Amino acid sequence: MQKTRRQILDILKRNGTATLDDLAGSIGLSPVTIRAHLSLLERDDLIVSEEVRGKVGRPHFAYSLAVGAQDYFPKADHLVANRFLDAIRRLASPEQMELLVEQVAEQWAAERQARVAGKNLEDRVAEVARIRTEEGAVAEWERHDGGYVIRQHHCPACRVAQEHPEVCRAELEYVRRLLAVPVNREVCIVGGERKCSFHVGF
Repeated sequence: MQKTRRQILDILKRNGTATLDDLAGSIGLSPVTIRAHLSLLERDDLIVSEEVRGKVGRPHFAYSLAVGAQDYFPKADHLVANRFLDAIRRLASPEQMELLVEQVAEQWAAERQARVAGKNLEDRVAEVARIRTEEGAVAEWERHDGGYVIRQHHCPACRVAQEHPEVCRAELEYVRRLLAVPVNREVCIVGGERKCSFHVGF
């Protein structure tokens, strides 16, 4: 990200809100220049503005971070997830771990089931590819060998799945539930491949 816009996000992260003059003073640039950067950040849904009216003087705008800006700050979600799964693995039997996988897949699929309900298989495959792309997997699909193939070019949970293969099993079960036909994983990013690939069909 461009340096000035990065500085604006950092200031808003630390302070919660800031005015145009606050930001110009902190960064050392003119209000006109800062306003141009704020316009771009608002356009990209990274900040929001709110008009503030004081007792005297003209109203001004206070800027704060939008939800989408959180992706521009460091995260360690995988560390937390791995710690929880490590603890569950120590406490649970293999049978309980498999039950956990099934329950995760079932709940995950239930959240998306309405999007595939009533569709034929090809439309379900296309919709699942769209869903997985929305979930960060960068997915595509095509007809292949009398069935279909869904390819995912990114693994959003790779840093967890590398230590906990249960994550990959839950993902596979999730896709099976949405498609309601046999689905087999052909290759896997966690296994060292460049993509994950599922064969769909009998």
